[in-house]
Amino acid sequence: VEFIKSNRVHLIQRMGMITVKQIADDLLACNVMSCEEVNTIACEKVEQEASRMMIYMILNKGSEACNILVRSLEKHNPFLFHDLQGYCGLIDGIKKLVNAEGLVLDNISMYEDDAKKLAEGIRNLRKLRSLYMNHLTAIGDGITYIVRSVSDELSELEEIQLVNCCISSDAVEILAQNLCNLPKLYVLDLSENYLEKKGKDAIHRLVDGLNVLPGMKVLMLPWGDDVKICLTKLLELLETMPQLTKLGLRKWSLTDVEVRILGNFFEKEHLQNLQHLDVAMNCVTSDGWLSFMQPLISLKKLVSVDFSSKQDWVPASLLVCKLSQVLTTLNYLKEIKMTGWKFDCHDLGLINDA
Repeated sequence: VEFIKSNRVHLIQRMGMITVKQIADDLLACNVMSCEEVNTIACEKVEQEASRMMIYMILNKGSEACNILVRSLEKHNPFLFHDLQGYCGLIDGIKKLVNAEGLVLDNISMYEDDAKKLAEGIRNLRKLRSLYMNHLTAIGDGITYIVRSVSDELSELEEIQLVNCCISSDAVEILAQNLCNLPKLYVLDLSENYLEKKGKDAIHRLVDGLNVLPGMKVLMLPWGDDVKICLTKLLELLETMPQLTKLGLRKWSLTDVEVRILGNFFEKEHLQNLQHLDVAMNCVTSDGWLSFMQPLISLKKLVSVDFSSKQDWVPASLLVCKLSQVLTTLNYLKEIKMTGWKFDCHDLGLINDA
C-alpha cells in the first residue's frame, strides 16, 4: 500500500496503457477486479486516466490487492518498478542523511507530492553546506515547500543553486524574508526560473533581503515581467559586494537604456573581481552593445561573458571592431558566447585576429 501511495503520481504518469492492461489482466485472474472494472479501464482513451482509475480502485480494495498490483508491475515493467523503488527510497531516506554536507538533485522526475516529502526530510540536514537542484520541471509549487524548509532550518548553507526548478514569486519572497537565517550563504543561483507578473516585486524583496549578506560571490537571478525596473536598486546593492565573481541577468528584457546604466556602473569599478557575466537573451541593439564595450574593459578579471541573443541578428561593423579591441584587452577572457549574432567572413577575421 505504501509503495503505491508514495509513487501514485509517478505510476499515473509513467505506467502507460500496455502495462495498465497487463496488470488489469493479472488482477482479473486473481479475482481482485471484475470483468466490468477491467473493461472500464481498457476503454479509457487517456492512458493517465486509465492508470489513475486502476490505482484508486486497488487502493480501495485493501493491502492484498495492492500487493498483487505491485508484483504484477514488477513482472511486466521491471524498469519502472526498480526505478520507483530507488526513488521512493531516496525521498524517504533524505531525512537520515544528517551528516550530509552536499545534496545534488539533477534532472529527476520529481512531482509536487514528492517535493513536499523532500521538504520535510531536508529539515534534518543541519550540516548541509551546498544544495544543488537542476531541471526539476514537473515539481510545481513543491519548490516553495523546499525553499521554506531550507531557509528556515539550514543555517550552515553556503551555496543554494535552484536552476530551472519552477521557482515562483512566492518562493523567492519566502527566501528573501529568511536570508537572515543563512549568514554563511555566498552562492545564490536562481537562474532559468520565470517569475511571471509578480516578478519585479519578488526581485525587489530579494534585493532588500540580500543586504544582510555582503559576502556574496555568486548571484544569478531569475527573470520575470518588468524585472528590469529593479536594475537601479540591484546596482546599489552590488556596490556593497566588491568580491562578487559571478553575476547573471539573463532574460531580464534589458534594452539599450539599461545596458548603458549597467556599463556606467562597471566603469566605476565596483566589481573588479567579477569573472563571469551573463547578460544573454535581452533586447539590446548594436548601439547598446557598442556603449557597453568600453565599460567591459573595466572588468579586468573577466573569464567568461554571455551576450547571446533571443533572435538572429547582424551586428554593426563598428560594434564588431570595438568587440575585437575588447578581446585583445581582457587578458583573462577564455569564453565569449554570442549565440544569435550573425558574423560575415570579415567580422570573423577581426575576431579571430583578436
